[in-house]
Amino acid sequence: MTGSAPADEGGTTGLRSVGVTRVHGRTMLEHIGGPAKVRELAELFHAAVLDDDLLHDMFARGSRNHALHLSHFLEEIMGGRRLYTDLHDGVRGLFEAHKNLHITEDQRRRFIEILLSLLDLTDFPGDDRFRTGFSARVEQGSHFSKNLSQPGAEPLDPWPPVGTWDW
Repeated sequence: MTGSAPADEGGTTGLRSVGVTRVHGRTMLEHIGGPAKVRELAELFHAAVLDDDLLHDMFARGSRNHALHLSHFLEEIMGGRRLYTDLHDGVRGLFEAHKNLHITEDQRRRFIEILLSLLDLTDFPGDDRFRTGFSARVEQGSHFSKNLSQPGAEPLDPWPPVGTWDW
């Protein structure tokens, strides 16, 4: 399915209407201000990890399109369009992107630290519900990526859907 046109199940907004947690009628993506905010966060994050002594080499060796891929992933899991699934093959693509990176615990923690530090810089909402939900999901996802990156990590069978974050 890689390379196919992204599904727009929610009409003009691109938001999905089913399988998405809404708080006060809004998805996490709507709560933060939409896809442009996700793109801003992903671009700043990518620049920050390239400047970081611990993460630089890993991200410099990775895809030049990492910021775009990360924004597609974040948009999808926050209740937006299924861009990561449709354009990057979902969890299978996530596995391939992290395969044999040998992510260490220190790198995993630094990834989280940098990403969370950028929330204020990008004017993401500061409410406890959002920050707690976002932080918990980033923590969970970072463990998943670290595990996928280890030598001998086996592909999942079947591949789970990317899904969306509860908050």
